Amino acid sequence: MNILLQLINLGITENSTPLEIKRSKVLNVSVLIILFNALFFLCVDTITQDLTFYRLIVVITQVLIYCGILYLQKMRKLLLSRGVFITAIMALIFFNANYAFRGFYGEYQYVIIPMLSLLFFDKKHINYTVLILSIIVFYLPNYFYHNYPEKYFGYLNYAFIFIGVFLIVNLFKNLNIKNELALKENNNKLQKQNSIIETQKLLLEKAYSELEVSKKNELAFLQLKSLKSQMNPHFIFNSLNSIQDLILQQNTDASYDYIVLFAQLVRNTLNYSNKDFIAIDKELEFLEIYLQLEKLRFEDDFTYTIEHTNTEGLSVPSLIVQPFIENALIHGLLHKAGKKQLTIDFTFTDHLLCTVTDNGIGRKEAKKIQARQGGSHESFALEAIQQRLEILKEQYGKAVGYQVFDLYDNGYATGTKVEIRMPFQKKY
Repeated sequence: MNILLQLINLGITENSTPLEIKRSKVLNVSVLIILFNALFFLCVDTITQDLTFYRLIVVITQVLIYCGILYLQKMRKLLLSRGVFITAIMALIFFNANYAFRGFYGEYQYVIIPMLSLLFFDKKHINYTVLILSIIVFYLPNYFYHNYPEKYFGYLNYAFIFIGVFLIVNLFKNLNIKNELALKENNNKLQKQNSIIETQKLLLEKAYSELEVSKKNELAFLQLKSLKSQMNPHFIFNSLNSIQDLILQQNTDASYDYIVLFAQLVRNTLNYSNKDFIAIDKELEFLEIYLQLEKLRFEDDFTYTIEHTNTEGLSVPSLIVQPFIENALIHGLLHKAGKKQLTIDFTFTDHLLCTVTDNGIGRKEAKKIQARQGGSHESFALEAIQQRLEILKEQYGKAVGYQVFDLYDNGYATGTKVEIRMPFQKKY
């Protein structure tokens, strides 16, 4: 098996481009298949005693030529080996069509020669030269050997088949090149965005360290700690992995849209983290962008709704709901089979209440899974959020805090509901 892999990878080095790797592997596999075919029928002819001296010479010649191609591959003579391969295939078809199997329509196999040229060479003059040469060796021998009656051979329509197949394959080749260029460009954008995120993360770490040392403003410290939990490596890693999956699927339009969304989420997080209150419309927009990114991980099994009642003109504490939503996703919905539903509802009467409801596996089962996985820490800094809510309660003198309720149906856990009471400000 190792020898076979080495033969398939002949001509491939660390500096080989993806296109060179693909072409070398296709050529090597094709040569190995032809060699196996020649040796197989040599053995069959030997066993059935049909092997003639003429047949033996043909097989030995084939083996020498194709082994020579593998040697050229090993010596990194890639263009030469591809040219020899196409020439050998054309010679084999010519020999079979005009000598070994004359009259059996073997010359129609010439149509594969222009396609091999498109696969192995980028220069157009080579491709068109091979196309013209293939048409010539298809038609010309018949005028000397008269293999076929004129009414069955020589029609121009088969020349159009040659040209049509060539143009179709060339079209798909060009489309594939465009897709690869777009994929490369999108990948560069993703790497640039990743670099920006890493820089922002370092800045956050530095700011967090400075605030932790100074302890001058406890509320700002807790806000930054909450921000750090929201920008945790798991979230960044999962989002970028989901975007990368789209790129690998060559879904360039969708991947670019999600890169824009992710950049917007990072920018909004940094902007809102320094504010005590933000307009509820901005909070809803922030949560919408975040859930669109998380939906990449869950795909079609995950649906969500964001509702709000009588909240016009309100401002809410910045970035305080997202950790509860992330907690519901990771501990409630990630391990649930089937449809996953999340509902976020902001309702204002004499107080502002945000309810986060999921149809996940419930806290009891989630703790069992966390214990099996060796988890020992409370996720997403809910303790920091609790401290921040207590400070807000002291500042604004209102009923502020959160409660968690386990949902059951006939004794079976059907999800979790979190009620968050938070202070608010009115614009009018």
